[in-house]
Amino acid sequence: MGARGNRTITEKPAYSEPDLMKGVDDLIKQARDNGCYDGDKLDVRKLVSYVNTNNPDEPITLTYVQMDSATSGSLTYEKGVWIIRVNKNHNSKRQRFTILHELGHYILHRNKLQSFTDEIFFRAGLKGDIEYRANEFASKLLMPEDLVRKAIAEGIRNLGMLAERFDVSSPAMKLRVQELGYKLKQNE
Repeated sequence: MGARGNRTITEKPAYSEPDLMKGVDDLIKQARDNGCYDGDKLDVRKLVSYVNTNNPDEPITLTYVQMDSATSGSLTYEKGVWIIRVNKNHNSKRQRFTILHELGHYILHRNKLQSFTDEIFFRAGLKGDIEYRANEFASKLLMPEDLVRKAIAEGIRNLGMLAERFDVSSPAMKLRVQELGYKLKQNE
């Protein structure tokens, strides 16, 4: 028979998704305060540099690489550095979104996983939820609610013109204005 005694078992707390609004709203404010927005356009590389400067213990490297056309980007943790890889063959608007999507993984999910590869967005299950949150993160940074509403109030009603103002794709802008509760004409 073994010795008797009290033993405490400490279980790792279940993972819970970080508060997206707090993270995005705080980062939008910091980006504005640090000159990362030029009018309504976010300088995504400058934002990554800002985040990197303020997280010296977990540095980020941004690199453009050749990838399969179905892959937009990835975020991996290698030898103490987080690496955002972006498909260099994708158009600049897709790359901007991908960079912020990966930054979303870094801010929201780096304590959960050490590798993210973004091939198919919005899959079912946990990975789908994580991908959805990273997309939402990128969308809110690229198209902040107050700036989109202001542009619409100023009379910009064309999705293409709104997209150009924010340097995003028309489909991304369409989703964003719908998320904000605007109704679109049937032909848009």
